[in-house]
Amino acid sequence: MDTTGSALLADERLTETAPGPLEPPRTPEPPESLAPPGSPRPPELLEPAGPLGPLEPLAARLRAAAEAGLSPALAPGLRAEGPGWYAASELAAPTYHRLSELVEEIRREQEAPLHVAAALWWKGFAYWTTFPVVMGWAINRHVPLMTAENTVLHSSPGEPRLRVGLGEPLAATGGAAELGAIIRETLLEDLHAPIVEALHALTRTGRRGLWGSTAEAFAHPLVSYARDLLDDPADAAATLLRSTGGPVTGLLETPSMRRRTCCLWVTLPGRDACSTCCAVRRG
Repeated sequence: MDTTGSALLADERLTETAPGPLEPPRTPEPPESLAPPGSPRPPELLEPAGPLGPLEPLAARLRAAAEAGLSPALAPGLRAEGPGWYAASELAAPTYHRLSELVEEIRREQEAPLHVAAALWWKGFAYWTTFPVVMGWAINRHVPLMTAENTVLHSSPGEPRLRVGLGEPLAATGGAAELGAIIRETLLEDLHAPIVEALHALTRTGRRGLWGSTAEAFAHPLVSYARDLLDDPADAAATLLRSTGGPVTGLLETPSMRRRTCCLWVTLPGRDACSTCCAVRRG
């Protein structure tokens, strides 16, 4: 199962059309050159200096994707507008009503056991909530603050069934170590961790496997969409994972992009393994 081939997949053309700003390759090939990312800066939190402030380059890239006919599961330009948005923190609020509905939709669609449906839903959610962070890191070392309250979601019956946006366009910047710590505290600890615990409580799906999908979400956008921004996207992914640390530590091999956990897609009847799957034997 492709990282984008989940409940949050907005458009099947992402894997079928000519290359565009957000089109994933079928099997990402690590680049050959080697260069460390970025120039260190003291960490600082940034208020927006305009509609999106330092996040405008990231938003422009997302708008270009939309104009090219691709539809990632992100708000156009990243900023949530209009009615119907709710804070991602609601997914982890007992009695987990919203989260249960989202997982149940995948269970019915894929005819999957509940714990597998939870893992597949999480793979998509982790991908699209991590995507703006790692792409902002690659573009200009400005990362949106994807906290549980500032990350907002919009559900709809059509595709994408769940869209991700920002409540406020707040960003942080700094060197690799400083940004890694901020990403760990906001994205991993504040946004992801409570939902991982909620999914485990609801379905008994394994925490380590869920965090493996987050680790993959750190690397896939860089090796797929940031080749024009980074001399060595695979090395940059390793740097970002290492500086962020926490629950994503040691869950993805680079430069091979091989996971050390399984998203469980391959456990469904008739499904092929993902290109990053730990269950695939490689020569």
